[in-house]
Amino acid sequence: MRLFTHRFFAPCLVLAMFGLGAMTVAFLLVGPGMAPWADTLLTACFGWNAETRHYRLDALILTLLQPPLFAAVVYFFYTDDLRAFLRSRAGRGLALTTPALFLALGATLLATGEISASGVAPTPAGLAAPLRQGAAAPAFSLTDHRGGAVALDSFKGRPVAMTFVYANCHATCPILVQRLRALEAKTAPAQAAFVAVTLDPARDTPEALAAAARQWELGERWHLLTGPPDAVRAVVRAYGVQWAPLPEGEIAHENVILLIDARGRLAFTYRGLAHPEDRQVADLARLAKERG
Repeated sequence: MRLFTHRFFAPCLVLAMFGLGAMTVAFLLVGPGMAPWADTLLTACFGWNAETRHYRLDALILTLLQPPLFAAVVYFFYTDDLRAFLRSRAGRGLALTTPALFLALGATLLATGEISASGVAPTPAGLAAPLRQGAAAPAFSLTDHRGGAVALDSFKGRPVAMTFVYANCHATCPILVQRLRALEAKTAPAQAAFVAVTLDPARDTPEALAAAARQWELGERWHLLTGPPDAVRAVVRAYGVQWAPLPEGEIAHENVILLIDARGRLAFTYRGLAHPEDRQVADLARLAKERG
């Protein structure tokens, strides 16, 4: 009984719940594809569908609501202890830091995760085709995995299929690369270039990206791009790709494939992994036939 009446019992209980919630959300962000046991746990406890790579919405809502609801219940029974804790400088600091971390990770999960009401992604046939765009694609000038300077203007006269990945990714990056390889296999050699900009410029040196290119079996038509972190981040922002750093060097990021036409204009944007490959092949072939 003495434990339950200690003045730090309620504050520690609330902070522990938000800390556990933050670790849980971090696991939801980095767990998919990490290992078979991780996929099994995500499927059993959090509505993860390994085939479609979607979380079930109701499972995520329950996960994200538990810490704040628990805190509200504890506050109801231990109002005086929690108010006294918040009056101290250390208490205010902890009360801001731990819930803020949980909220930041939760917002990242909702912004970058693949979520559906049933955990099953929309069927490719049911997805609306992206509209043709026409604005100039944001310019960039970076270094590829061969050590050469590569700018958007380097590809004038032929379309570009572009995505954003990083070499140490354990989740969707290999899937994005494989999708672009599938497009490459159905496109004549001179008709298109394939570009992947790193989301981890601090670690993805040209040498590291060259190793990734060998691992992913990428050919001459590919350019894995890196550069000074500020320059790379500017490119990522310019293309509107959402990302967030996570513990252990992981990065939560949006899955996006962009098609840029031969005149350097952003033509099609595919967000998510459910868009049909045949549609992307047809759009890239259409761009290849246009005159630059």
